[in-house]
Amino acid sequence: MPILLAAIVFVLALVSLSLLAKGGKRYSWFEFFLKARDAGFTLAETRFFRETALELRLADPTNVFWSPRDLDRAIARLVERLAADGRERTREGIAFMDKVYALRRRIEFDQPRYTHGIRSSRQISHGQRLRLLVHGLGVFGSTVIDNNGRFLVLSYPSGARVPKDFIWKGKKISVYFWRRDDAGYVFDTYVIDDLRIRNVPVLHAAHSESLLRTQKRKSVRSRTSIPAYLYLLKRIEGAFEKPEREPGLRSRVDDLSEDGFAVTIGGRAKPGLQVKVQFSLEGRQIVMSGIVRNVDYDVEKNRSTLHVEAVQPSPRTRNAIRSYVYRIRAENGSSALASQSGGAEGGVI
Repeated sequence: MPILLAAIVFVLALVSLSLLAKGGKRYSWFEFFLKARDAGFTLAETRFFRETALELRLADPTNVFWSPRDLDRAIARLVERLAADGRERTREGIAFMDKVYALRRRIEFDQPRYTHGIRSSRQISHGQRLRLLVHGLGVFGSTVIDNNGRFLVLSYPSGARVPKDFIWKGKKISVYFWRRDDAGYVFDTYVIDDLRIRNVPVLHAAHSESLLRTQKRKSVRSRTSIPAYLYLLKRIEGAFEKPEREPGLRSRVDDLSEDGFAVTIGGRAKPGLQVKVQFSLEGRQIVMSGIVRNVDYDVEKNRSTLHVEAVQPSPRTRNAIRSYVYRIRAENGSSALASQSGGAEGGVI
């Protein structure tokens, strides 16, 4: 009996010392394997994942199953290791990274900012781009200049033509906007006043406490500034990823995700166009096709930003885009990007 008690005390002492050495952090590889199995990884894939977590010297390796920041670091390293082993473009390598990215997307959209959203127009950020629908006239573009407790201050709407005797004051409007890293919203309100502030025409719009949340984001994206060529398509059906030999319309990819992109061109464009964009991503030629869902037109600069919902890319192209997106987030810090909740958005991207 004394020997048994001594053994128990010895084991407890070792556990205590181990926890102290880890700063009180408690984790186990058994838990790591269980979480990996639940995420759909095979035993061999789990070992590879575990080795990568060890290389990164994470305080708790199981963080990769819930922490966007730690998983972004792991993704960047996994891509490097697969490329070094020549497995980046193999069927097994693509399938493995597809599971990793599925895990990353699930973690991302479990974040509170995606599940809760906003409920009042008082929470709309300065600089948020809006679309204003006036029944009988059309859709106008506007931006939130200021948001105070009494009303929204909006830039003067541009877009559809209005009659000479048209007056904004008192008009009922439907407001649509896409909140970055969140979802689309719509609400009805009315224009309180039409005036000038420091000789700049603006509108005052009444607040609403009845925002309807629509079109939740389906993929993680990254801000970019990549030169590209844009091509108009006669039909989206059968669009493929073969690069074009001739240059297209010069453009710039402003943001990118696995299921869409925003691209800026000179001149004015309309929603509904079927387009194809071609650009280089870390030395790899990327071709994506899709339908323009929304357009932001800058009157002063005479250029349009097209928000495109893409046809699902091939697994290889999809993983190349994901690799770029998550590497950028790992370098810049996921939390820094997540904190930017305002800005111009244009539908499903």
